[in-house]
Amino acid sequence: MQGIAFGPTIRLLRQAKGISLREMARQLGVSPAFLSQIEAGRQHKIPKARIVQVAEMLGVSAGYLLGTAKQVHPDLIKFLSTTPEAAEFMVTAMRSGMSGEDFNRLRESLSDKKSWSAILKGNMSTAARKNGDGHSLDSYLDANLCLAGVGVQNKERLFHRFVKALSKKHKNLSADTLLERLDNREKQSPTSVGGGVAIPHAFVADLDRPAIGAFILKRAIKYGPTDEDRVKTVFFLVGKEGEPNQHLPVLARIARLCSTPEFLEVLGKSKTGRDMYKTIVSWDKRISV
Repeated sequence: MQGIAFGPTIRLLRQAKGISLREMARQLGVSPAFLSQIEAGRQHKIPKARIVQVAEMLGVSAGYLLGTAKQVHPDLIKFLSTTPEAAEFMVTAMRSGMSGEDFNRLRESLSDKKSWSAILKGNMSTAARKNGDGHSLDSYLDANLCLAGVGVQNKERLFHRFVKALSKKHKNLSADTLLERLDNREKQSPTSVGGGVAIPHAFVADLDRPAIGAFILKRAIKYGPTDEDRVKTVFFLVGKEGEPNQHLPVLARIARLCSTPEFLEVLGKSKTGRDMYKTIVSWDKRISV
């Protein structure tokens, strides 16, 4: 028994990856009808090897896929089926390493569709009344953490570069703890979201509010398990431990920006960190209208 949300979780990630049900069934060596039964939650006897194969296709670890499915509450599945924007956000959250437990807590605090729409459309006023916060990205984005032309050879050096920069701004921040948290998220599932973009993030206890940084790399680096999974634009998000209600809406805004090709094109032409900062802030306001 993989958990009541196992099938719907597969469907959400499959659709996010742009894989048709028929194509996925073909790659798995099963019939579309059998895969459809799994996604509908009517088929639970799935061999472990098949689960591993599904997870690899969807770009997450088998452990993360199963763990999230076990944590998500049945009421959330019903909510997702009637709230497309919430389902879209769950995909973003999962691909960025958020757990089902974190998403359940956000679901509890945002109990109506208007609150979800406010988050995803960038109008945070409704969400603010629910969460006690309601700021655009410029409230969290640090111009000193926006760097253009960053030369790093791999993900490990990329994370060290960011953590070093953030530690200079927050003296009480444990660099070792943050590196460990970032690495743990990546082990759950790579935080690349397509289009040469990654949104690595983690929670730590040493920050009062989320902190955002953005790097444009000099050369794209391998980020995921395959050579094709390379990134050149990286948004870092570090949130306060135990406060996903504040963290997740910020993640949604970043993800929404990064799904806008025109924004990525303009951002990619930035020569300095200051240029990046201005572009991010202006586009965040533009798509939030």
